[in-house]
Amino acid sequence: MTWRERILDTGEDRDAWLGSRSSIIGASDAAGYVKPESVDKYVLAKLRAAHSTFTGNRYTESGHFWEPYMLAWSMTPENKALIHSPGKSWAAATPDGIRELSDGSIRLAECKAKHGRVVTGPDPKEWRQMAWQLHAVPEASGVEFIWAEIISDSLREGSPQHIFVPRDHPKIIAARDLILPIAAQVHARLIIAQQAMEEFTP
Repeated sequence: MTWRERILDTGEDRDAWLGSRSSIIGASDAAGYVKPESVDKYVLAKLRAAHSTFTGNRYTESGHFWEPYMLAWSMTPENKALIHSPGKSWAAATPDGIRELSDGSIRLAECKAKHGRVVTGPDPKEWRQMAWQLHAVPEASGVEFIWAEIISDSLREGSPQHIFVPRDHPKIIAARDLILPIAAQVHARLIIAQQAMEEFTP
């Protein structure tokens, strides 16, 4: 199956997209997986997120504002689709962008607005997020990590910046090896918890 054939949700309806994410492990979930002994905590966080009324803050709003600019700057089409990994419908990701190259390969894009900070690339959580995206979309040769440094609500001179992260990057491999077994445990316990909640819901 191609990545287009593995789309769980197109993302055109935000509520439907959130519903599709409730029983799967997404890249933003996996990005937080660091300790195997914290599986129960990660399951609880996922359950709470499904019932959260959080609609964003000034940082998420700023990210939504700058993301189209960064994608246009990198000439990468926006992506809203939730795409699952081959053979694992519970492991999915929504890369910010997907760019098809002339040789038939694709590159994912991950955009970040950095507020009041000057950085040189991804932080550990972002490495884990990209590793999960590449797990969900193995057709991709890598991820274009794009960031914009926002100082006093203005784009810092020299921004945006980007680096290309190939799928065989040592940090990607290390992140994948860390999060995959944790994610599998989280998903298994999540399904059990959700089924139990359904049985006891009037």
